Amino acid sequence: MIRLICLCLLLAGPALAQARAEGLARPQGLLWSDTALPRTLPLQVKTAEGRDYYLVLRDVATGRDVIGAYAQGGAFFRLLVPPGRFELQIASGQEADWQGRGGLFGAQTQRFALEPPLDFGVTGYARKGGHLVDLRNLGAIAQTSLGICQRLLLDPESVSVTPDAPMPGVSPRDPMEIPDLPVPRYREVSRICD
Repeated sequence: MIRLICLCLLLAGPALAQARAEGLARPQGLLWSDTALPRTLPLQVKTAEGRDYYLVLRDVATGRDVIGAYAQGGAFFRLLVPPGRFELQIASGQEADWQGRGGLFGAQTQRFALEPPLDFGVTGYARKGGHLVDLRNLGAIAQTSLGICQRLLLDPESVSVTPDAPMPGVSPRDPMEIPDLPVPRYREVSRICD
């Protein structure tokens, strides 16, 4: 019986090691989210090559962690977050040292929180307010506001441009001559704005 157990352990050992290695492979982007609010507001993070980052947004009002994400050093990183006021907690280390959410980057993990907390929300008319955080120099972390402005743009092909078409707001002489007016269509246009 003992030989059978040892044989099973020997055969399962490489498979367990491979599964463990695959589970701890470097993740990318959003890892988890614990919020029912829509994630529509921009958080962009600039990083230098050589270090990876595990980011957690903690709700200032409740003290609860709401989003966890992994940013690869040197790669473009953008995350959409829910509205609110959040403390950005950051763990940094080498990709090879990644041990998952619990162990982070092992003994080499550097931890810090960005102060002051970041506010995310709609500001002004149709402007989604977020932040750009620059982690390329950990001694002087820079943070600036970042917004996505949206507006509706008329689709010109959705409205009639023929010379005989009635003009909106102008009454025809005979009420029986009112044709069906075209319904204008719009599309949403988004851009990065200050």
